[in-house]
Amino acid sequence: MSETVKKRELGKGIDIGTMFVKCAHREGKEIIFSSQRNAFFEVEYNDFTRSILDKSNVRYIVKDDKLYVVGDEALQFANMFNKETRRPLSKGVINPQEREALPIIELLIKNTIGDPIIENEIAYFSIPGEPIDAEFNVLFHSKTVEGFLRTLGYDAKPINEGHAIVLSECSNENFTAFGISCGGGMVNICLAFNSIPIFKFSIAKSGDWIDRQVSMAVNETASRITRVKETSLDLSKKDGSKIESALRIYYNHLIEYIIENIKYRLETTESLPEFDKPINMILAGGTSMPNGFDILFKEHISRAKFPILIGDVKRAQNPIRTVSKGALVAAVVDEKKKK
Repeated sequence: MSETVKKRELGKGIDIGTMFVKCAHREGKEIIFSSQRNAFFEVEYNDFTRSILDKSNVRYIVKDDKLYVVGDEALQFANMFNKETRRPLSKGVINPQEREALPIIELLIKNTIGDPIIENEIAYFSIPGEPIDAEFNVLFHSKTVEGFLRTLGYDAKPINEGHAIVLSECSNENFTAFGISCGGGMVNICLAFNSIPIFKFSIAKSGDWIDRQVSMAVNETASRITRVKETSLDLSKKDGSKIESALRIYYNHLIEYIIENIKYRLETTESLPEFDKPINMILAGGTSMPNGFDILFKEHISRAKFPILIGDVKRAQNPIRTVSKGALVAAVVDEKKKK
């Protein structure tokens, strides 16, 4: 084995998100992350185009005489041609409307996670909670991803996104907190007590929903809305472009919707533990990235009346890496149990 492989510790965490596929592993005391955008874009297939893509190290697949650029470059191609990317995942699960979804998500996972050190190295992968406002086939999604990882040689285990956030960020709170994963397709919420989930669920509104609503409101492509959201949006400011103003409106609506559903679940869950101190809320995921998101969330929380005391509302140290880091924590613990 190479020196790089020798020093890597066993266990990997992988976040299968609607927007990105991310992986985390540990080398000594350092956590190493890798990432690919979960998107693809069809381009004209001919030998010349293929040779140019090869020279530029652009990842793609060829299937049924069609060529699909995948990963980060897919968004660049979409913006260049003023068109939309296509997604192998929709609302947190494998997209049933995309015929090419399975080979593309398999390629993205393979490129992101790499090979195991040993046969059946443990890899935890994120899955969404059961949605309360939609019907998705979470079981099919989970078993399909598990199958891809097992084919690569991993012992694959699922973990809820919100639960992974608590494992990643809340060791100082004895892993007692709300983990709120605001992803591209869904928002996943988990309340954990001493690392044990009390409840976990998802809602079908999140970043993609915001993009679609703003796209219709301002007559721009969703890809352009995504670029503005990821590069210049500041939710703490009241002025800005037409797109930014529309984004603020729908961000406010989304946060209100999240809080309403958390409050309802708290009020209807039987036998809640007796918490001896206020419970923190940890925000993560790409949709939580714009500046001011955590401040806006706190403002809405302060106006809500919860049946338990809410402590600090804070964004994770690295929101887009938190789920993969939490999945890694679970994988490392399980690997140590094997020794």
